[in-house]
Amino acid sequence: MDPFSQLFAAYLHTVSNTIAEVYVDSMNTTVTSQSLVYNDTNIRFQHQLWKIKPNSVCSDLEQQANQLSKCTQQAKTMFTELCTQLSSMENLNQRGRSLSNMYCNASLTYKPMVAYISEPKQKSEQELKEKECNLMIIRAMQDNSSEVLAQKEQACVSSK
Repeated sequence: MDPFSQLFAAYLHTVSNTIAEVYVDSMNTTVTSQSLVYNDTNIRFQHQLWKIKPNSVCSDLEQQANQLSKCTQQAKTMFTELCTQLSSMENLNQRGRSLSNMYCNASLTYKPMVAYISEPKQKSEQELKEKECNLMIIRAMQDNSSEVLAQKEQACVSSK
């Protein structure tokens, strides 16, 4: 291949790649991962075709219910705030309008995971006695000695 043909082929390759990249970016055809910090919370999510994938929001915290709940609630608030900010801007380019639509759609449709985990309540005196009786019944099933049977009787009489 002569040098002119090689140069022309390289030029065509560069131009076609640039056009393809612009098209892919403008249409958001590939899954894009994002990580934004909002109110000291790192919110990670993915979007494709200018729609946020709901299951991807804060998915890195799936094993930690309290943190996941906080993160998803912060994400909902962030989507709403970004929608408001971008919608109020004039002269947005096509990408800006697409982002605005994406965040506005998410602010309306995204449902955060809400979890409230509290300490277990203290057991009453009666519940503790019933638990002791149940344990002694199990122990008596395994060991029917007179000593264990007497302990079971004593535990179960006091639980009634």
